[in-house]
Amino acid sequence: MRAAVARSGASGWSVEPGAFWCHVVPADAVRRAQGWKLHVSATPLSAPLVLARAAEVLIAHGAAFKFAGSPARVAALVSGRSARGGGGKFLTVYPADDDRFRLLAEELHRATAGLPGPAVLSDRRYRPDSQVSYRYGVFTGVRELTEDGGFAARLTDPEGRPVADERNAWFSPPAWAGDPFPDRPAAAPRSTAAARPVLLADRYVVSGAIQHSNKGGVFRAEDTRTGAQVVVKQARPHVGAGLEGLDVRDLLRREASLLARFATAAHDVVPQPVEVFEQQGSVFLATESVPGATLRRTVAERLAEDGAACPDERTAGSLVWQLIELVATAHGLGVTLHDFNPNNVMVTPDGRLLLIDLEMAAAPGERWVLGATPGYTAPELRAADQVAPAFPPAVDLYALGATVLHALSGADPLFAPDRPVADARPDEERLAGLVALLARDHPLVRRFAPLVRGLMRDAAEDRWSLERARTFVTGLRGDGGPAPASVTAPAATREAEPPDPSPTRTRLLRDGLAHLLATLRPDDPERLWSSDSFGENCDPVAVQHGSAGGVAVLARALRHADALDTAGAAPDRTALREGLETAARWTADRVDTLPGHLPGLHFGRSGTAWALLDAAHALDDPDLAGRAAELALTLPVRWPNPDVCHGAAGSGLAQLHFWRATSDPRFLDRAAQAAEGLLEAGRRTPEGLFWPVPEDFGSALAGAWHYGFAHGVAGAGTFLLLAAGATGEERYRAAAVEAGATLAAAARGGAAGVLWPVDRARHLSNSPELARHWCSGSSGVGTFLVRLWASEGGADEGLLALVDGAARAVRAGRVTDSPATCHGLAGNAEFLLDAAGLTGDARHRADAELLVEHLAAQAVLRDGRLLVPDENRRTVLAEYATGLAGSLSLLLRLHCGGPRAWLPEG
Repeated sequence: MRAAVARSGASGWSVEPGAFWCHVVPADAVRRAQGWKLHVSATPLSAPLVLARAAEVLIAHGAAFKFAGSPARVAALVSGRSARGGGGKFLTVYPADDDRFRLLAEELHRATAGLPGPAVLSDRRYRPDSQVSYRYGVFTGVRELTEDGGFAARLTDPEGRPVADERNAWFSPPAWAGDPFPDRPAAAPRSTAAARPVLLADRYVVSGAIQHSNKGGVFRAEDTRTGAQVVVKQARPHVGAGLEGLDVRDLLRREASLLARFATAAHDVVPQPVEVFEQQGSVFLATESVPGATLRRTVAERLAEDGAACPDERTAGSLVWQLIELVATAHGLGVTLHDFNPNNVMVTPDGRLLLIDLEMAAAPGERWVLGATPGYTAPELRAADQVAPAFPPAVDLYALGATVLHALSGADPLFAPDRPVADARPDEERLAGLVALLARDHPLVRRFAPLVRGLMRDAAEDRWSLERARTFVTGLRGDGGPAPASVTAPAATREAEPPDPSPTRTRLLRDGLAHLLATLRPDDPERLWSSDSFGENCDPVAVQHGSAGGVAVLARALRHADALDTAGAAPDRTALREGLETAARWTADRVDTLPGHLPGLHFGRSGTAWALLDAAHALDDPDLAGRAAELALTLPVRWPNPDVCHGAAGSGLAQLHFWRATSDPRFLDRAAQAAEGLLEAGRRTPEGLFWPVPEDFGSALAGAWHYGFAHGVAGAGTFLLLAAGATGEERYRAAAVEAGATLAAAARGGAAGVLWPVDRARHLSNSPELARHWCSGSSGVGTFLVRLWASEGGADEGLLALVDGAARAVRAGRVTDSPATCHGLAGNAEFLLDAAGLTGDARHRADAELLVEHLAAQAVLRDGRLLVPDENRRTVLAEYATGLAGSLSLLLRLHCGGPRAWLPEG
């Protein structure tokens, strides 16, 4: 790019590479806030030529633009997993005005005509065959803090009001933007009315979509020639393109040929292919519609309904045998599957298994695209380039072992990589720990553990062969039937006394606190700890993804430093104090520079004020305490969103905490104001009392009628219950009791415990989608109900049964849940500790400790420290809701006692 600028003879241009985009700007650029912008798409192969030709046009006209800065970034943009609204936008142009926009559109079209690139779904093509497209959006608009606690550049409508810059997977300009090409046929508006049926290949009538992705849709359809139901998969042109010249169309054609080959050799192991055809540049594959669900979905449904991934030994034996035979069929045809996993196996209603999604399959040695699923990928395949010679069959043996483990338990053997690589533990070691933990209370895992570990050896030559796997399963089954109950498990897998988890928990706490201190970035003006791409766009001082969560954890650690010293879990006391002081001062100073005063506890500033107050008390710092109180007193206590995370209930909880900590009556008065506002915001329906988010509120949650703690009935009920205790106001308590009745009416009980639908709409439709996490499910609902039960003197047996049911539900999720607080093990274990403390039932404490063992099984080594990874189990983030700080808060509570974080109790 710099060479192109130099060749042009133009002066004053800047070429500034960034983390993803490279920005190219002339010195005299006209910086508009918003308007019509242009996109030019490309593939990794065509990107250099597209850039060279486009740059000549843009430099000549003095137009500012940006482009993806490397072939790898272009590959990410055209990936099948890329966001549908942004996929393919290799180059973005910011014209100075609409006349220049029209001129540049024509010249860029001519310059790039015939070069390949995927269609940009959010845009309208300049011409039907053009790689140039356009949409109306933000250029240099001011980033504003939204009502959801994130920063976004907003459009301004003709009345001067901020509105969202929507990036949908269809052309959707604001109604007031007009048409930049008034003489051309207008784009058809997207209608919410029922559309005419779509006909593909003059044969298949589409009845509905199974899924949408950037690479194309998967649709249900009727074959008008035969009347049969079919599944039609789409592969859009140039999506998934790489430097080798292949894209998802090639993969789909390959899948079609493999399906035909499998169907001829072994009719009953794959859906029968019907036809491959092309339409409007996309390739489509029609196959027979097979009743049933993927193995992953089947296991998830069994866990939700029965609490067990596999119902009995006979089913397990048949399931494992069929999985072995599926892999054996592929290998018998000279094919390595590469991506064998629970998503690529179908389970029919009669228990028969079929292979699906064969895009990555290839003959050993054949050069092909070798993508695979994390947790199911052999070490040698993980280390390979995306396009490489296909591997010998041993990579499928590893995936087979992982799939057997999932089928029997629901677990994914997914471990974040240890770093540096030189210090990494063998995968076998980490797998052995997970299997041993699962085997303690999963008899089927105990029975099949030698098979799983044998297939999942790190070295390909050490893995069990399919023949040895068959022999093992045959031995368990005896004469072909299920193994009798009296069969003795292999000696290596017999139940033993579980190891003491305390040393591991102590190390997790010590190393985690040390990591928080070591990764502080006080000189960074934007964020105190690094975050992921989503977190970086959120409030940098909030609890959810900002600094407040880490500040609160360090403050709690300093307050309990003596107990941590005794347990051997404390970092250096001086380093802890200095780190807390640095983090708290950075947070307080950053608040002064940020716009907005959102009231929520997790995404707003109430949690920030709370964390600063706790830090002030731990540091004995009156000045910091004054700044915290000043912030808390400026936050709204009445707000359109009534929830805990973003709104008024969260603000009210913080006011109660300040009142308890300071005895200042102003805070109790403000808490009462928040409670009065919630009484006014409550809406009574035949299903009970709700606190909906208004439909006209500028939030992604607008119109939500949730049951859970973060955004709904349980969180509002908790605040009102605690406000009643602080003020003695019976109306608040009556509303909390009504909230409890609402939750009781929506509860769904079963063998797996008691779960809740996320919202009223799902309850009314009897949706099978149920949740157990803190945010919207059993853990958060139980957090409220156990307090309601205790406040009534423990006399309500119905409430206690719901609490016990919620506890069973979160225990059942120990195998599948991430380590995180918001949607995982840390938040669920916090509820179990609540239940143990308030009911006196020691089983809940034992279950909390069991969840912590599963959390520890996912731990990763980073620079010698043993750390809990983030909710995606890929990296370590310091933040509270999805990362390390939330897990450390739980571990501190386990070690040192004390109340639950972010609840204003004793």
